[in-house]
This record gives sequence, C-alpha cells and structure tokens, in this order.
Amino acid sequence: MEDLDRRLMGKRIRDLRQRRGLTQRELAELSGLSESALRSYELGDRFPKDVHLRSIARALKVRPEVFEDHDITTVDQVIHALFNLEEQFGLVPNGEGMPVGLTVEMTSVDLTKALRDWGRRREQLDAGEMTPDEYRDWKDTYLPRILIDPVTGEEIDDPYTGRRLEGVEREGARRAVRTMDWLNG
Repeated sequence: MEDLDRRLMGKRIRDLRQRRGLTQRELAELSGLSESALRSYELGDRFPKDVHLRSIARALKVRPEVFEDHDITTVDQVIHALFNLEEQFGLVPNGEGMPVGLTVEMTSVDLTKALRDWGRRREQLDAGEMTPDEYRDWKDTYLPRILIDPVTGEEIDDPYTGRRLEGVEREGARRAVRTMDWLNG
C-alpha cells in the first residue's frame, strides 16, 4: 500500500468522523477499534483491513463503498474507467449535443435508478433545497435497493446506515434479499 493511498484513506475517515461530530475516541469505541489504531489509520500510518473498514462504516452510518479507492487521478484514467463502465453497465455517451452527458442502456435497472436519484438530489443542491453537507451525506448513505430479510421476507434497514429508501427514491427500486454473508463480505 502506497503512502498516498494510506493518507487518502485516513483523510476520508477523518473527514467523515468530523462531519459526524465524533472524536477519535468515540469513533474507536463505536467501531470496536482501539483509539491508537484509529489514529494510525487517520494519520495514514496504517491501512485498515476490510473488516475494520466495515466496522468504521457502520459506526459512521455510511456505506462501506465510501472507502473504496478507484485510484483515478487523470483525465485519461477517467475516460478509460468510463469505457469499462460501458462494458459492465451499459453507461454510454449521449451523442454530440450539449451539454455532454451519459446515458444508461436499460440493461442495468439499478444503475439507471441510481443515476435518476442522483440527478434529483443534485438538482435539489443546485436549487438551494439541500446543503452541500446534506448532499454529501446522501451520497455516503445511498443504496438503490430495498433490502429484504431472507428469513422473514420483511423489509430491513441498511445494516450500515440504518436507512431505508423513502419517497420518490422507492419508485423503481428493486427488492433485494440480503443474507448475512453479504453483510460480512
């Protein structure tokens, strides 16, 4: 793990902790880690194991994907990541018109839904109906599916954020049965 990767991860953890108004001690307790371990993660001295990142995500009530590092730092990397997203999810450019944009071919229902939800939230931010912190919090906690307990068949809260889809975000949401191995992996 490179120094830059560790520092960027530390910054993500520290920024989220501070946005939640927590001290290092409080986050360490909530996530079941020692305060010194958390401090070393935030300073970029160590990189947390996946199990620790999931614990930190639960404590901060964010999706664990928030901590994923895609290592995209140049325009060339962005465009090739978009090319890969076309192959995987049907994300395609919308032609030569302005503004330039991306469209999702209907092969990915979850991605189409997520982009619509994101667009609505971005419009709320641009209209001043949502603060930048609320917008960041929405992105950090968003999951485009309704989670179902495999035993009871009942809807459950996201195990990381404690949220459920509400209002217009429920429209078109696919129901997904989630098992305990999903929570741990």
